[in-house]
Amino acid sequence: MKNLFAIAVVFMLSICAVMAQNEKYTQAMTEGIQALNSLDKAKPDVKTLQDISNRFERIASAEPKEWLPKYYAAYSNVILGFVGASLTEKDQYLDKANVLLKDAEGILGKPNDELLVMKAYQSQIHLAADPMNRYQEDGAKFSEYLEAAKAANAENPRIYYLEGSNLFFTPEEYGGGKKVAKPFLEKARQKFSAFKPQSAIHPDWGKVETEWMLSQSN
Repeated sequence: MKNLFAIAVVFMLSICAVMAQNEKYTQAMTEGIQALNSLDKAKPDVKTLQDISNRFERIASAEPKEWLPKYYAAYSNVILGFVGASLTEKDQYLDKANVLLKDAEGILGKPNDELLVMKAYQSQIHLAADPMNRYQEDGAKFSEYLEAAKAANAENPRIYYLEGSNLFFTPEEYGGGKKVAKPFLEKARQKFSAFKPQSAIHPDWGKVETEWMLSQSN
């Protein structure tokens, strides 16, 4: 009887320790995501973004079996790739984002729709950094990743947000423009209205940007 009681106590302590660890992880992720979401979307601060990326990498080191910290660190570096001061600096951030996404994919064992969307986003920003020299290769990658994301989960609204944003910022003489982008952005809005993230720390970005582009398209 005493042995059974001791085993039960150890089991309960183990459960409590796991729950405390999970709560600590969720809290750290929530704070990081809130910091990321509070950035000025039009002109995010580089130093703050770097700090946020480093925060997610520290979480990733503490939780090596979790893919989301790597994902959000990659997301931070993709944004840094957009606001970097030079092409070299932008590419350094975007290359790092690629490494982090590969790490996240390794943790999962295969890419899911969110990782594929982020890969498409990375390709989009990589193209934007040097469009004259990168259009063919990165344009193909962008389309390839989004088609793979649709095959994995066609209800993901970020797929249509990226399609719309890509057209929104492409000049009309190259087949883009607000009018062409609008149907994709409207589809993104429709998908966002029905979308429910898997948890409070799973990806849920893009709605604000979609609404802004639609407001510019009307």
